[in-house]
Amino acid sequence: MSIRAISVVAVLLALLAVPVIGIDDFAAIEHYNKAVDLANAGKYQESLEEIDLSLSENPNFTLALVTKGGVLNALGRYQEAINASGRAIALEPDEATAWNNEAYAFIHLGNYSEGLAAAEKATALDPNLTEAWVNEGTALIRLGRYQEALAASEQALRLDPGSPDATLNRAEALQHLQLPTTTIPLSGFFVTLGIMVAALLALRRLKS
Repeated sequence: MSIRAISVVAVLLALLAVPVIGIDDFAAIEHYNKAVDLANAGKYQESLEEIDLSLSENPNFTLALVTKGGVLNALGRYQEAINASGRAIALEPDEATAWNNEAYAFIHLGNYSEGLAAAEKATALDPNLTEAWVNEGTALIRLGRYQEALAASEQALRLDPGSPDATLNRAEALQHLQLPTTTIPLSGFFVTLGIMVAALLALRRLKS
């Protein structure tokens, strides 16, 4: 099964924050805000161009670097996303979204151990970051650690019960563990029990 992409909107959670930087960086903020609007409209290449203009005004604009990592992931430019995320992490080591963007990129490059380490760092920094639990689950599945993948996927579903990626990860982990994905309703149990009893009675009559 191919690796599943998580929601781009979720990857770009950093877009919702308002950067707090000096008044001299007004141009950086202006370009960044344009980048946000373009990304929200799905215009990722144009968004990336505005982010780069923002960073040309302020190379240490951490939020722009975090967002650049997410936009590059959306464009499938994973090594560049790792580079941008790494720069953001160097400036703000506790930035969970940067670690999560890095995890996503590593996983899509097939570097599952690195992806898992980054995802675990993201969930440690922000236990409510659903997408980081999804990435952790995906990496664990690729590493064959299905019980742990199941736990990560169920944590993602506790945070977001409607997450399609967490649901698919959970189902895949259960499949590898050969566990049922659903439980039999009580009414179904009694129907099944009745069929079994009827079969046993029929068998007894044949033997008598």
